[in-house]
Amino acid sequence: MEVLMVLIFIAAVLVPLLQVFSAGVLVSGEAKDSNTAIILAQRKIEELRNSAYTSISSEAKAAVTAYPAYKSQVVVNTPSTNLKDVTVIVFWSHGAGNEISVSLETYVANF
Repeated sequence: MEVLMVLIFIAAVLVPLLQVFSAGVLVSGEAKDSNTAIILAQRKIEELRNSAYTSISSEAKAAVTAYPAYKSQVVVNTPSTNLKDVTVIVFWSHGAGNEISVSLETYVANF
């Protein structure tokens, strides 16, 4: 009888702990994916900022080299002469195919 009570107690405590652990692993994976996307967007922004002003242009959504799970897109607007508004969007799929994205925006001037 005592052994049965201990087993019930252990099961009652262990099941919620395992649920918390699995939720933590899931959130950790989401954070890793989000951080990777932000780093990829920042790299692209830096690449564009180090390019010649005239070569900065919009790019269609395409796979990121060495990161096949991620796609990036560049949107360039010209709000005034010698100024470009550059937005880099990085996409990835999560879970059941839901697409998630992060975006970074900067301005590039031609002086």
